[in-house]
Amino acid sequence: MATTVTLKRGTTFACTCTYVPSEGAPSDLLDTTITSDIIDANNATYHLDITMAGDGMSFVLNFPGDTARWNLGVGSWDLKFTTGGVVFYSRTLRIVVIDQITL
Repeated sequence: MATTVTLKRGTTFACTCTYVPSEGAPSDLLDTTITSDIIDANNATYHLDITMAGDGMSFVLNFPGDTARWNLGVGSWDLKFTTGGVVFYSRTLRIVVIDQITL
């Protein structure tokens, strides 16, 4: 996963993440709860919907609303994974929201 993502305001936000288990990690994410939020440059929070693939090896993150009102600038984003009472987080990602040119 890239550490910085650029998004033009007004663009649909969705991305697919693929899980590659490491040694000692769960073989899939079927028993894992995943949550994710984006915080924009003005500290507005946007909750993402998560859709898990049937095999538990990938999932789609999607913002169900319109990004046209997201604040311009650099925001932060991460993912929270909870499995068997254990909580861990992805690294913090940066999301750069830029203005669209064409209306």
